[in-house]
Amino acid sequence: MKPEDWQAYQNQARPEREAGPMPARKKQPGRMGWPMAVLLLGLGLVGGCVYTFGRLADSVDLKPARASEPSVGVLVLEEEIFGSIWVTEALSHFQNDDNIRGVVLRINSPGGAVAPCQEIYRAVKALKKPVVASMGSVAASGGLYVAAGGDLIMANPGTVTGSIGVILQTVEISEVMDKVGVKSRTIKSGPYKDMGSPFREMLDAEKNLLQDMVGEVYEQFLEDLAAGRPKLKPEEVRRLADGRIFSGAEAKRLGLVDELGGFEEAARRAAALGGLSLKPDERPRLSIMDGRPGWWDMLRGRLELSLPPALKPGFSLKYIYQPNI
Repeated sequence: MKPEDWQAYQNQARPEREAGPMPARKKQPGRMGWPMAVLLLGLGLVGGCVYTFGRLADSVDLKPARASEPSVGVLVLEEEIFGSIWVTEALSHFQNDDNIRGVVLRINSPGGAVAPCQEIYRAVKALKKPVVASMGSVAASGGLYVAAGGDLIMANPGTVTGSIGVILQTVEISEVMDKVGVKSRTIKSGPYKDMGSPFREMLDAEKNLLQDMVGEVYEQFLEDLAAGRPKLKPEEVRRLADGRIFSGAEAKRLGLVDELGGFEEAARRAAALGGLSLKPDERPRLSIMDGRPGWWDMLRGRLELSLPPALKPGFSLKYIYQPNI
């Protein structure tokens, strides 16, 4: 067979392709590439492991160990006070541990909800061991309230304290709703059942009721603070209780603080009050209980999208220094 005949035979067996690049293969809709699938699977596994570990960490009951030798118990109270159970449990642990001779209540808080502050104040006052309240950057309002339950209050010269009083905040969005065209309907059993609702303007009668409640809780603050500061007369406490803040140095001059000093000085004072003999530069052994949130709670808090407390619907009574939203 001649070469030209063989070439003609091949051309008959297969059609000629048009010159040009090979057409791209069309991707079928709905299909996912394997790199993306592996990435999503990995993220799912990591997320599941983190969630499971966090749930386990929340459910584990970690009982603190007893001090092995004479020590000073340290209870760290940080950020806004919205609960009291862990504090009362920590104080109970210190009370039942014979090696804990004195306690430092380290406060770095602007205060918080009324009821937890009152519960912590009473638990501190009931402790049958010397308690030194050590004020950090801020120990205002409810922070000062719980400090008053101790036997001695120490502050740094630049500590922010004071802010004696009660605050109740609400938010109203009725005008915004009118502009947007949204209406709210409320079915209630009594005229004051939705008092503080963000969907309507507050009535004068409701303002008067809430003002009376604020006044009553304010008097409770003054009564407990005066009991915790026996060197101050009740009328002197009332004169300072207009919401103003003080530096630690000014609070000492006014009698709200006993001594100036930091945490180290407070630890040595608690040791001395508890009968522990130390050398002039010796640091007492410390048994620390810290109620600040762990890494899991902090991560969840950062991921959660929520309104600032002052903008949330409803209201709550607070002993808190909260000048900003």
